[in-house]
Amino acid sequence: MYIALINVHGLVRSDNIEMGRDADTGGQTRYVVDLVKELSSREDVEVDLFTRLIKDSRTSEDYRKSIEQIGEHARIVRLTCGGTKYLRKELLWPYLDEFVDNLISFFSVHKREPQTSFMPTMRMLAMLLQSWLHTSKFLWYSPATQWDATNLNIS
Repeated sequence: MYIALINVHGLVRSDNIEMGRDADTGGQTRYVVDLVKELSSREDVEVDLFTRLIKDSRTSEDYRKSIEQIGEHARIVRLTCGGTKYLRKELLWPYLDEFVDNLISFFSVHKREPQTSFMPTMRMLAMLLQSWLHTSKFLWYSPATQWDATNLNIS
């Protein structure tokens, strides 16, 4: 099974997460990375965690790697979205279409289509992906509601 997780905001890397560096790099970032590692421990699961590619002198060079291998069955894939500077989550909304376009391109080029996607945030992103993938198999995480399974009906 191929699973795609999407965590657009924060500074995402597999080790030494900069917890508390800012409001966007905290518990959710830690949770999503730990989830990737746990899911990928299963032999029948491959996981890609999609996030932003950041080339900003204020941040570690780790965030400049397009692909970071986490383990045998998992990796972090960084896509361009909103330029190369680090942006806090409130400033990302205008660039989500670019992120989705790059995500769709990645799936097409690599001939991958996730059987399940986990959407920690950005419900709109889930709806855009559902529309393209013609699927309703999405989950997203909200700290207030925990895991919510949803069947997003788009007309």
